[in-house]
Amino acid sequence: MDSSSTFVSSSTYAPSVPMRAQQAEIMLAGFMPPSSAQPNIPIHLSTYTPGEDFGRLAKLAMEFGLTRIRNQKKQVRKRIPTLAITNSQQSSRDRQPALRYRFSGYSIWLELEQQEIENNGVGDLEFAVKEAADEFHLGGAIPAPHVTALYGITTIATDKEAINVFREDVVKLFINRAEKQRNESCTVQKLWPDLAATGILVGAEFDGINGGEMDMAWAEISFATSPEHESLVTELYDIFYRRGDATALDAANASLTDEKKEEYPPRTQTWVPHLSICYDNPEGFGTVLTHQSFEDFLRNKCPNLAAAADDSDSTVKLTRAVSGISLWKTVGTMAEWKCLDRFEFDCLTP
Repeated sequence: MDSSSTFVSSSTYAPSVPMRAQQAEIMLAGFMPPSSAQPNIPIHLSTYTPGEDFGRLAKLAMEFGLTRIRNQKKQVRKRIPTLAITNSQQSSRDRQPALRYRFSGYSIWLELEQQEIENNGVGDLEFAVKEAADEFHLGGAIPAPHVTALYGITTIATDKEAINVFREDVVKLFINRAEKQRNESCTVQKLWPDLAATGILVGAEFDGINGGEMDMAWAEISFATSPEHESLVTELYDIFYRRGDATALDAANASLTDEKKEEYPPRTQTWVPHLSICYDNPEGFGTVLTHQSFEDFLRNKCPNLAAAADDSDSTVKLTRAVSGISLWKTVGTMAEWKCLDRFEFDCLTP
């Protein structure tokens, strides 16, 4: 793998800082989505921008792992996630090619609360990912807005096994957390701490260049982490990579040995939480996706999210609660992703 490097980003970005059990329900929503060669590195990606993180997506590939915003509107009741469909009136000839990069494994996504827009039931985050694909003439939209907790889980062989682990271990983690909160304070608090935006980031990366593992450009809202966030991500990681004898995955994989377990050391990297609004092929960075174009998009099309682009230290930026967690099969191109299961946290509240 080439050790020479190229990573470019343009950002307003601050580093992350450090039940009733019987009533819980699994909210299953399975659906089937609609049914190259690495390019030459364009000139605008030929140098590393001093002062920026490099290989950021390489880190995410291993672990995709304040007060509320003022005048926050009522949260939209989440529905079964559907693939975001771009404007059918816009000709494919006007769009960029679909994202070429092929993803891998299973992923755990956090679902964020959404604000209703135009009284049509569409959440502002759902609107943002669809509208971004239209605004930047992209070849496809991100299937559902999310913050990734874990990406590319390859310790699971089948969808059935993945769903089993999600239902018996991941959901159990939050049922136990809710029960503990209820025992300590007679009420269920937040099952995942709110995420507070630190800025926006627009960047690009090539697989094999400067430690990169993905060919893509992206635009995101970045969030801060905390010790409580890190603890929860570690618990999720351990379910899939460092599980003990009592988990459902061990029951399905009785051949797991200590030697095999050592292939997956304890989690050490800091979580980098972010809400990706759109993806593009890497050559789109600087020509289609720029920091200014993304900031303008948020201010003009997504005013609920525009505060994330404010780089003033005195400004309260965007803050969102986590409303649930979902299991996705992220194998192949983005259009091939599918949701296997999901769990809404409000089923654990009175």
